[in-house]
Amino acid sequence: MDALERHLGAIDAELHAHRNDTGDVQSRLAQVLAAVGESREGVVELRDSVDVAARRTAFRRRPTRVLFLVHVFGAWDSYHALVEAMAASKDFEPIVASIPRRFAGSDGLVGEEDVHRGLTSRGVPHLRFADGAPRDVLRLIKAIDPDVIFRQSQWDADIPDELGTERLGFARTCLVPYETMNIVVNVPDHRESNTAVDSGYHRAAWLVFCTNEMMLETAVRDGARGGAQFRVVGHPKADHLRTAPPDWPVYGTAGGVARPGRIVWSAHHTIAQGWTDFGAFHLMRDDMLAWAKHCADTQFVFMPHPALLPFFDSDASPVSRSEFDAWMREWTALPNTAVLSEADYAPTLAASDVMVTDGLSMLVEYQLFDKPVIFFEREGHRPFNAIGKQVVRGVHRAHTVEEVRELAEKFVGGTPDPLRFRQRDNMHKLFGDGGSVERILTALRQEIARERGEMGSEPAGRPGRRPSARQEGNRAMRNRRPAGLERAGEPPARD
Repeated sequence: MDALERHLGAIDAELHAHRNDTGDVQSRLAQVLAAVGESREGVVELRDSVDVAARRTAFRRRPTRVLFLVHVFGAWDSYHALVEAMAASKDFEPIVASIPRRFAGSDGLVGEEDVHRGLTSRGVPHLRFADGAPRDVLRLIKAIDPDVIFRQSQWDADIPDELGTERLGFARTCLVPYETMNIVVNVPDHRESNTAVDSGYHRAAWLVFCTNEMMLETAVRDGARGGAQFRVVGHPKADHLRTAPPDWPVYGTAGGVARPGRIVWSAHHTIAQGWTDFGAFHLMRDDMLAWAKHCADTQFVFMPHPALLPFFDSDASPVSRSEFDAWMREWTALPNTAVLSEADYAPTLAASDVMVTDGLSMLVEYQLFDKPVIFFEREGHRPFNAIGKQVVRGVHRAHTVEEVRELAEKFVGGTPDPLRFRQRDNMHKLFGDGGSVERILTALRQEIARERGEMGSEPAGRPGRRPSARQEGNRAMRNRRPAGLERAGEPPARD
């Protein structure tokens, strides 16, 4: 017993010593982490300085190498024609790469396979940045050594951290927004008052291409850089929508009807509360299903926003994953319905008769087709800005599916849309006459020539820069306006 007691005492002393050692290690580790945290600003500042030096060496080679990072195929039409035009030119070398994304409700980074399939279906040669650690992808991008990088959106939260704004600073970054324009007063975040024009990506961007002068004026007013990096060009997606050949994904006829009515139902992803709060799928789903079941002479295409489908896995969703899956099984089992997601939706819109939507982009885009837009308006959504107030002049508001159905059946039956003339006026003022890709290429060539020192010392008009002579700035903005993009009346309300 005495020997056992001595043995246990020795073990206890050893454990006590180990606990003391562990405490010392944890203390030293905390000190190291604190030191790293304090030095992060210095590390970021050093990287920014290195990136500035790297960007100054850009554009020395010809052609200019341009990398497009694609995480949502549904937004690809903002870039498709631009990439094709670059590939056909002698002074640009476009490279397209599919990358994964992270939407609310997603289990980590997903979706690269969908982007790959979509790009393949459109015949777009591309690299795949799916395998390996994100740091390896960033090293690969640096090995490609692009002069310019285009991303699809300003939202860093949607893509791998290693491809965020501050990590791409070694190249000139650009943006053609995935949406044609912002139509609401955005929810401000902790740093920016208007994320439609002044996110971290906007602030760091070399060039941002916007659709019309109202968006430019918003950037001049709300942007930390006074909109100096913004250029008015129109929008490639609008040009694509205008020329899309019709193709309807629901086949056959029903009830002896030679040509059933065709309704597209577009559902936004903001079905929770606390952001823009336009999404109304949770309010509409049962009545829309009942309508489709009882109207075999009408065909329906459900077109969910790419961020809606994963959101049902989020705790914030008012509809659970199991509830949505059950609803989807009933919807897809019907002979007069279809679902369109992660695809080129322009041909479907061109072939349809009526749009039913809770917002946001479709309130704008569908007016390009000169067809009725029925807006299911959810109570309490974020207010429209000046552009949005212009847009909704061309849509029919409804607050129940019954009201939506009454309007839709009237238009499908052949009643002319009384708002079609307002729509035409909207589209002329907001989009102009097309030709956006050539304007983008012209702006890029001008800025590249300036970077190479191939232009005179007097720069061409740089919209949004706040010179001491305000009139000079206004003249520059007028010079940048493409034909057909006229001022749209009232100035934008402060977001």
